[in-house]
Amino acid sequence: MNGKGEPMVATSTDPFSLGVELEMPTANASTGATHPVHGFFASLAQILADQGLTTRPLRDNGREYGLRSSRGLHSIDNGFNNLESSLGPVAAGGNSLDNLAAMIRREIKDVSTALSREGAMLVNFSEHPAVAVDEDFYFAHRAPKAIYDYQILHRGWNHMSGFDAKAQNSPSTGMEFSQAVSGLNCLLALAPAFIALYANSPFEAGILTPNKENRLTIWPRQLDCSRMPGDHKLHRAPNQPFRNLADYLTWMFGLDTQMWFAEQSGQGKSISQAFLAPGDPPLLDFLRGGPRRVVPYGPGNAKIVTPSIRHLEDHQFAQYADCRLRYAFATPAPDLERFLALLEEQPDELETFFQDHAAYCYLEGRAAGATFADQELLDLAGEQVGASAAVSPSALQYGLLRDLDRTKRLVAGHAWSEWIGLREQAVRNALDGEFGGIKLRHICAAVLEIAGNALAADQNWMLAYPLWVLRTEKTGADRALARFARTSGPPTQRLRDLIQARRVIPV
Repeated sequence: MNGKGEPMVATSTDPFSLGVELEMPTANASTGATHPVHGFFASLAQILADQGLTTRPLRDNGREYGLRSSRGLHSIDNGFNNLESSLGPVAAGGNSLDNLAAMIRREIKDVSTALSREGAMLVNFSEHPAVAVDEDFYFAHRAPKAIYDYQILHRGWNHMSGFDAKAQNSPSTGMEFSQAVSGLNCLLALAPAFIALYANSPFEAGILTPNKENRLTIWPRQLDCSRMPGDHKLHRAPNQPFRNLADYLTWMFGLDTQMWFAEQSGQGKSISQAFLAPGDPPLLDFLRGGPRRVVPYGPGNAKIVTPSIRHLEDHQFAQYADCRLRYAFATPAPDLERFLALLEEQPDELETFFQDHAAYCYLEGRAAGATFADQELLDLAGEQVGASAAVSPSALQYGLLRDLDRTKRLVAGHAWSEWIGLREQAVRNALDGEFGGIKLRHICAAVLEIAGNALAADQNWMLAYPLWVLRTEKTGADRALARFARTSGPPTQRLRDLIQARRVIPV
């Protein structure tokens, strides 16, 4: 599963297999209002069929919410007003980034064409600027997936908080387990650079917020009200970098955390029946406990479930920080008792155990806000900058991981607490952020230098957007604020005009 409980983006243990999850806010092309799609997936299926691609619809509770194709998964992120395309995998090789860029370009064009058939468009924001979310809107336009009721009713989440189409650009990069935790630490530390360069959400519910990347307020608002203390912890970076894989798994599944399902039927978030361990123990306690009684979430009878290492695999989505380590075990699955013994007695051997038994491993970045080309960006910066906007987070992450030794030296140059402090500044001030005398624009410059040097010469165009942002100090948020400030009239009309000016242009 990926972060949304859907199939994997990358499926190779090669260090540099690639994939991406694009989230894309939709709007009415005439009014700029948020647009929950209706005939979109039928239109997209026809467009893909015309290209020779076979598609399979995804339905739940009698409602279609997505498609599968050989290009990936074309779906929605929680609500029908925020599209989600999980593209790939792209196999490792010299052309992997180029192939991913072509796939992204094709997807944005096809999605835009399908939306135009129902009078809608994509907008270049990482959060639709003017959505009034109430319970009527939420329940009318929520994806038909039963897991959301569990999140609200059992865990106590404020799931409604993200229904103004808060959207990210989430690159996936294949890794060997021997390097995965080091890469994870680096991407967590350097998340402020991704947040700052792709800041693109200064408005919410029609009002100017204090933040240039307001999108990231979703996690504390959604999870800090949870009745599960572990949910409060697992959307934040750890207090120190992880020492190894055992440390990461203990942080996610050990003391003061609460497991999700002891068993479920259905796929991803489309659960048809689920069983819970009474008391919601930490997953590691559940795995150590032997066969136990579990109870249905909903109608049904209790039964006995024997823990397996597949429970570990099924829970890997359950942290919401700025990067995740993703993997799947090959068949047959490795022995649970061997895993537990290594975890407790030989934790430094766990990477080798996973490498020996995994089908794949990759890192999933979650810090960059959704960013695309719009007409103003093309006029100011040209087509190459616009064309690089959506692929550049993937190129940036790929470059940093490709020269991991140099990336690690950059991260080691500052205290872990300083990286955490810079993240808050990135959310609030983007490139203008500063913490403890460390300027975010300098961090962004260092990150871009490492990534640029790691890419092939003919791939450096993929960093054109963040390089232009750094040079001009015009993030998506800054451009939106400047345009809003220089227009006149009532604020609602100015915001409506801004939304329509931010129509995504496929390039």
